[in-house]
Amino acid sequence: MQKTIRIQVPQSLHQVPIISTLITEYKLTVNIRGAILDQKAIGGGWFDLLLDGEDLNLEQSVLYLKDIGVEIWNEH
Repeated sequence: MQKTIRIQVPQSLHQVPIISTLITEYKLTVNIRGAILDQKAIGGGWFDLLLDGEDLNLEQSVLYLKDIGVEIWNEH
């Protein structure tokens, strides 16, 4: 199954390996379709992601993102 999401990553999470965690912990394939994340940015950054994996892993990965404080703008 595939899911497209746009996430906003707050500056406090810039050093957290979010994409790596989606791949290793949730066994997802992650295609970054767009991103803005400036190391010197005062605010957060965003990513357009295409996630591919098992339904349960996709659901759990979205819960993980929300739990750590990542805002999900679009989810299809």
